[in-house]
Amino acid sequence: MKIRAFILFFSAALFASAAAAPCAERLEKRVTLTTDDGWNLAARYFEAAAGAPTVVFIHTQKSDLTEWEKWFKPMQRYGFGYLAMDLRGHGNSFVTPDGSTTSWKSFSLSGSDNEYNKMLRDVEAALAYLSTSSVTGQIVLAGSVLGANLAIKAAAIHPEVAMVLALSPVFNVNDVLSVNPLRAYGKRPILLVAGADSARQYTEFQILNGTAQIACGKANVTVIVEAKGVGPALVTKYNVRRLLDWIKNPRLPELVQFSTAAAAAASPAEPAGDAPQDEAGMPDFPQD
Repeated sequence: MKIRAFILFFSAALFASAAAAPCAERLEKRVTLTTDDGWNLAARYFEAAAGAPTVVFIHTQKSDLTEWEKWFKPMQRYGFGYLAMDLRGHGNSFVTPDGSTTSWKSFSLSGSDNEYNKMLRDVEAALAYLSTSSVTGQIVLAGSVLGANLAIKAAAIHPEVAMVLALSPVFNVNDVLSVNPLRAYGKRPILLVAGADSARQYTEFQILNGTAQIACGKANVTVIVEAKGVGPALVTKYNVRRLLDWIKNPRLPELVQFSTAAAAAASPAEPAGDAPQDEAGMPDFPQD
């Protein structure tokens, strides 16, 4: 009996080890993305399981790729891949094409060809990297505020992008506009997430939602409104699974949906400052 029990235990352990091996082999890598105008961008890449989607993360202005860290472990459990970069002048992407160093603080806030608009090339460098990395699943762009506008703009130009997840998109961030790109986005899924505590942002969000309904078709547009938060602060341990599930089934909820927290919120009011980042831990999800 002892020998048989040992054999069963050994077999179970071997099976568990073999089942975990594919995930263990996919380790996050630090990579460098090179734009067509010469910037070298710091990035983190995790390869997706076969056929699973890969998400390109585009951060908020004045931030860096670390604002997406709360997503990484849940995504690995889902088998999703990700490519998160520091946009030019942010984080560790501070060396200019001529070898000098700079930051977003020196960038012009206006002009259709300012460095913020040129960040579209940063997103395209990420897409080019994935195209040469034998990615077999769908490509998703996920952006926050400035990143949301860039995600919509890049997707409008690149039909190979399957869908966009936009946190706090607005009309204009440093002359990176969203309305016309959204009109050109086409019949693809898009998820719009907003907080209801900023009157101006929420009003713009409602107009963008209406534009998306017309341009993309109602069945392709999903909306989540939280009681408060801007950009990365909208994502918490309570809703991150909904966002990842939407990537799996982007057309499943055909009707616009609102969170219960937003429904109970009072009329929007302008916040005193930037919304605080959510520090809560993420839940554990089973590997698919």
